Amino acid sequence: MVDKVFEKLAKISAGYSPIKILEVGVGKGILYEKLKKEIPQMEYIGIEASDTLYEEQKKKGINSIKCFVPPFPQELEKDGFDMVIMSHVLEHFVDYREALKVINGINDLLKPGGKLLLFYPCARDYKIDFFDQDYSHSYITTRHRVDTMLEDSGFQVIKSDSLRACFNNFKWFFGILSGMINLCTFINTRTRNTFNKNLLTVAEKTGGYK
Repeated sequence: MVDKVFEKLAKISAGYSPIKILEVGVGKGILYEKLKKEIPQMEYIGIEASDTLYEEQKKKGINSIKCFVPPFPQELEKDGFDMVIMSHVLEHFVDYREALKVINGINDLLKPGGKLLLFYPCARDYKIDFFDQDYSHSYITTRHRVDTMLEDSGFQVIKSDSLRACFNNFKWFFGILSGMINLCTFINTRTRNTFNKNLLTVAEKTGGYK
């Protein structure tokens, strides 16, 4: 299912015809591999905070920078990227101030009209499992909170969608299924969260941030 989710994200990204792409939080490089298939000519740079994952990325030949953000590394070109992607990263920032610094930093790095693709858990749907699933989840992500932060940072939201696992059809069915599974407290937290709602937002840089 994870593989299929990244396939969907890569296809959505490719639909905007980006060449220069920055991914914040490369992880195991699954999205990178999917992007390569969809956009063979892409020029990719990743940012990774984990020492272990960064070493794995080097072995795979992934062009990534080892650092935490904010701030963004100085070697990244201002107004130099067609697209920035963050999948399941936004919720790990300490609070709205840190998240806002990151979004404003991305605004600096994107070309005029560049796109920011965000994929993140819906805290309203995950409920307490938003925190219980991962102790490093700190910034509460909901559609409204993310959209208003983007608008205050010089972005216009141009696409909103959601997935339950890798499915964006029959959402009512998977919503019921998710609710039933979440009642089974004997199942471990990560498995219970399989069909919880994750949100997709694509925003376009419209100008400087406030």
